[in-house]
Amino acid sequence: MAGRLNERISMITGAGKGIGRATALLFAKEGSAVFAVARTSTDLDSLVNDAAGSEGRITPVPGDITDRGFVAKLFEKVERECGRLDILVNSAGFVAGGSIFNMDEDQFLECLKVNVWAAFLCTKHAAIVMKKNGSGKIINLGSVRSHWTESGSAGAYNASKYAVKGFTESVARELHGSGTGISVGMVCPGVTDTPMTNPSGGPAPVHFMKAEVVADAILFAAANPENVNAYDITLFSTAQKPW
Repeated sequence: MAGRLNERISMITGAGKGIGRATALLFAKEGSAVFAVARTSTDLDSLVNDAAGSEGRITPVPGDITDRGFVAKLFEKVERECGRLDILVNSAGFVAGGSIFNMDEDQFLECLKVNVWAAFLCTKHAAIVMKKNGSGKIINLGSVRSHWTESGSAGAYNASKYAVKGFTESVARELHGSGTGISVGMVCPGVTDTPMTNPSGGPAPVHFMKAEVVADAILFAAANPENVNAYDITLFSTAQKPW
């Protein structure tokens, strides 16, 4: 039986860990040819091993998606090898926290670079490739903090995720109804058990969702018909009190 993404060409950033990794594994299981992008080669090697036997395949591409030169070559590679790109998932993420009185300035900038600048670079190049083929889905990973700040000690992360929401809406407004056939949306999870939120890898608190749950939501958005867009999927544990 063919998977829900059979023969679809996808790219997933932040694929080495957490939600990106879970999404890459699920997409490969569902038949997609996945270009998995992450900074750490060993994480990608492990991902490829875990995806062995899947309906689809994973092509590991190590690199830094905040580097515009790398991103340009990345999309050239996809177009050269596959002729198209059907799905982009901007999943790479970075967390920076701290009080406004002592927040590290370099960490603040890095948070914006990974969460916003890199998403812009990849979205721009994906849209150019997708427009040539008349269809495509761009899915940005937001957060519940794209909608409410939840706490006052994560200004950099909150600002970046609000920016993802504004960027997603702006690009969606430009492309929807334009004849490009490109849909743009976001998936906004609450706190999720990943190496970023649970670096020790120990038992997660009850209000943490599993990364696979978020990957399922991303798959739902990706597998919809070409003319249907799941614009904003917000999900969080009923044990979490986000407001």
